[in-house]
Amino acid sequence: MKNHIVLGILLGLLSLNVAAEQYTISAKELSLSLQQRFPVARSYEGVEAEFSQPKLVIQNLDNEIEIEVKITVTYRGQSFVAEGLIVDIPSIQTVDNTLRFERPKLEEFFINQDNMTDSTEAIKVLKQTIGQTLPPIILLEFDQVDISLISNEPAKFSLSPQGLVLEY
Repeated sequence: MKNHIVLGILLGLLSLNVAAEQYTISAKELSLSLQQRFPVARSYEGVEAEFSQPKLVIQNLDNEIEIEVKITVTYRGQSFVAEGLIVDIPSIQTVDNTLRFERPKLEEFFINQDNMTDSTEAIKVLKQTIGQTLPPIILLEFDQVDISLISNEPAKFSLSPQGLVLEY
Protein backbone atom coordinates (compact mmCIF):
# COMPACT_ATOMS: atom_id res chain seq x y z
CA MET A 1 0.00 0.00 0.00
CA LYS A 2 2.83 2.37 0.92
CA ASN A 3 4.51 1.68 -2.45
CA HIS A 4 1.29 2.56 -4.30
CA ILE A 5 1.06 5.91 -2.49
CA VAL A 6 4.72 6.77 -3.24
CA LEU A 7 4.26 5.70 -6.88
CA GLY A 8 1.10 7.85 -7.13
CA ILE A 9 2.92 10.87 -5.70
CA LEU A 10 5.87 10.39 -8.08
CA LEU A 11 3.57 10.11 -11.09
CA GLY A 12 1.75 13.24 -9.99
CA LEU A 13 5.00 15.19 -9.63
CA LEU A 14 6.21 14.01 -13.03
CA SER A 15 3.02 15.14 -14.71
CA LEU A 16 3.36 18.61 -13.14
CA ASN A 17 6.99 18.91 -14.22
CA VAL A 18 6.27 19.15 -17.97
CA ALA A 19 8.75 21.58 -19.49
CA ALA A 20 7.37 24.44 -21.52
CA GLU A 21 8.18 24.29 -25.22
CA GLN A 22 10.27 27.19 -26.47
CA TYR A 23 10.84 28.65 -29.89
CA THR A 24 13.36 31.41 -30.65
CA ILE A 25 12.92 33.92 -33.47
CA SER A 26 16.03 35.92 -34.37
CA ALA A 27 16.06 39.71 -34.75
CA LYS A 28 16.76 39.19 -38.47
CA GLU A 29 13.63 37.00 -38.86
CA LEU A 30 11.55 39.56 -36.96
CA SER A 31 12.92 42.34 -39.18
CA LEU A 32 11.81 40.40 -42.27
CA SER A 33 8.31 40.08 -40.80
CA LEU A 34 8.29 43.78 -39.93
CA GLN A 35 9.32 44.86 -43.45
CA GLN A 36 5.96 43.65 -44.73
CA ARG A 37 4.30 46.45 -42.75
CA PHE A 38 6.48 49.30 -44.02
CA PRO A 39 6.75 51.94 -45.44
CA VAL A 40 4.38 53.92 -43.23
CA ALA A 41 3.53 57.52 -44.14
CA ARG A 42 2.39 60.16 -41.67
CA SER A 43 1.58 63.85 -42.01
CA TYR A 44 2.39 66.37 -39.29
CA GLU A 45 1.42 70.04 -39.80
CA GLY A 46 2.10 69.93 -43.55
CA VAL A 47 5.29 67.91 -43.16
CA GLU A 48 5.17 64.46 -44.75
CA ALA A 49 7.23 61.73 -43.10
CA GLU A 50 7.73 58.26 -44.56
CA PHE A 51 9.14 55.60 -42.23
CA SER A 52 10.82 52.76 -44.14
CA GLN A 53 13.56 50.10 -44.03
CA PRO A 54 12.83 48.90 -40.47
CA LYS A 55 15.50 46.96 -38.65
CA LEU A 56 14.55 45.33 -35.38
CA VAL A 57 17.14 45.46 -32.61
CA ILE A 58 16.81 43.37 -29.45
CA GLN A 59 18.26 44.93 -26.30
CA ASN A 60 17.96 41.85 -24.10
CA LEU A 61 19.84 43.41 -21.14
CA ASP A 62 17.26 46.21 -21.03
CA ASN A 63 14.44 43.81 -22.01
CA GLU A 64 13.54 46.12 -24.91
CA ILE A 65 12.93 45.87 -28.62
CA GLU A 66 13.78 48.87 -30.79
CA ILE A 67 13.07 49.55 -34.43
CA GLU A 68 15.64 51.51 -36.41
CA VAL A 69 13.98 53.23 -39.39
CA LYS A 70 14.83 55.45 -42.31
CA ILE A 71 12.70 58.62 -42.26
CA THR A 72 12.23 60.61 -45.46
CA VAL A 73 10.77 64.02 -44.62
CA THR A 74 9.18 66.17 -47.35
CA TYR A 75 8.11 69.78 -46.85
CA ARG A 76 7.20 72.25 -49.60
CA GLY A 77 8.63 70.03 -52.33
CA GLN A 78 12.01 69.55 -50.64
CA SER A 79 13.24 66.71 -48.47
CA PHE A 80 15.77 65.39 -46.02
CA VAL A 81 16.61 61.86 -44.92
CA ALA A 82 17.09 60.83 -41.29
CA GLU A 83 17.57 57.71 -39.22
CA GLY A 84 15.18 57.27 -36.34
CA LEU A 85 14.58 54.98 -33.41
CA ILE A 86 11.09 53.76 -32.47
CA VAL A 87 10.66 52.20 -29.02
CA ASP A 88 7.97 50.57 -26.91
CA ILE A 89 7.47 47.55 -24.70
CA PRO A 90 6.09 44.69 -26.80
CA SER A 91 2.92 42.96 -25.68
CA ILE A 92 0.96 39.90 -26.73
CA GLN A 93 -2.46 40.79 -28.12
CA THR A 94 -4.78 37.81 -27.77
CA VAL A 95 -7.55 39.40 -29.85
CA ASP A 96 -5.59 39.19 -33.10
CA ASN A 97 -2.86 36.78 -31.92
CA THR A 98 0.05 39.16 -32.43
CA LEU A 99 3.10 40.58 -30.72
CA ARG A 100 2.98 44.33 -31.13
CA PHE A 101 4.06 47.75 -30.04
CA GLU A 102 0.77 49.14 -28.75
CA ARG A 103 2.06 52.67 -28.08
CA PRO A 104 5.28 53.10 -30.11
CA LYS A 105 7.16 56.37 -29.89
CA LEU A 106 9.84 58.01 -31.98
CA GLU A 107 12.61 58.35 -29.42
CA GLU A 108 15.25 60.13 -31.49
CA PHE A 109 16.38 60.89 -35.02
CA PHE A 110 19.57 61.98 -36.76
CA ILE A 111 19.67 63.73 -40.14
CA ASN A 112 21.83 61.94 -42.72
CA GLN A 113 21.16 63.99 -45.82
CA ASP A 114 19.57 67.44 -45.94
CA ASN A 115 18.53 68.58 -49.44
CA MET A 116 16.37 71.48 -48.21
CA THR A 117 17.34 75.11 -48.61
CA ASP A 118 15.82 75.74 -45.17
CA SER A 119 14.89 72.67 -43.13
CA THR A 120 14.28 74.56 -39.87
CA GLU A 121 10.47 74.23 -39.91
CA ALA A 122 10.47 70.57 -40.99
CA ILE A 123 13.02 69.66 -38.31
CA LYS A 124 10.99 71.56 -35.70
CA VAL A 125 7.81 69.63 -36.61
CA LEU A 126 9.62 66.26 -36.59
CA LYS A 127 11.18 67.08 -33.19
CA GLN A 128 7.66 67.73 -31.86
CA THR A 129 6.73 64.11 -32.69
CA ILE A 130 9.45 62.73 -30.40
CA GLY A 131 7.71 61.01 -27.50
CA GLN A 132 4.29 61.22 -29.17
CA THR A 133 2.43 57.94 -29.62
CA LEU A 134 2.42 56.51 -33.13
CA PRO A 135 -0.15 53.98 -34.40
CA PRO A 136 0.37 50.40 -33.16
CA ILE A 137 3.01 48.34 -34.97
CA ILE A 138 2.59 44.58 -35.37
CA LEU A 139 5.96 42.92 -34.82
CA LEU A 140 4.83 39.34 -35.40
CA GLU A 141 1.66 37.42 -36.25
CA PHE A 142 1.74 34.17 -34.28
CA ASP A 143 -0.50 32.47 -36.84
CA GLN A 144 2.34 32.84 -39.36
CA VAL A 145 4.99 31.27 -37.11
CA ASP A 146 5.67 27.88 -38.70
CA ILE A 147 5.85 25.65 -35.63
CA SER A 148 3.77 22.72 -34.51
CA LEU A 149 2.98 23.49 -30.90
CA ILE A 150 -0.13 22.91 -28.84
CA SER A 151 -1.25 26.49 -29.25
CA ASN A 152 -0.07 29.13 -31.67
CA GLU A 153 -0.49 31.77 -28.96
CA PRO A 154 2.47 31.73 -26.57
CA ALA A 155 1.95 31.83 -22.83
CA LYS A 156 4.77 34.34 -22.50
CA PHE A 157 7.89 35.64 -24.20
CA SER A 158 11.33 36.84 -23.21
CA LEU A 159 14.34 38.36 -24.92
CA SER A 160 17.74 36.73 -25.25
CA PRO A 161 20.93 37.41 -27.23
CA GLN A 162 19.61 34.88 -29.77
CA GLY A 163 16.29 36.68 -30.25
CA LEU A 164 12.69 36.58 -29.11
CA VAL A 165 11.97 33.44 -27.06
CA LEU A 166 8.35 32.29 -27.21
CA GLU A 167 7.21 29.89 -24.48
CA TYR A 168 4.22 27.63 -25.04
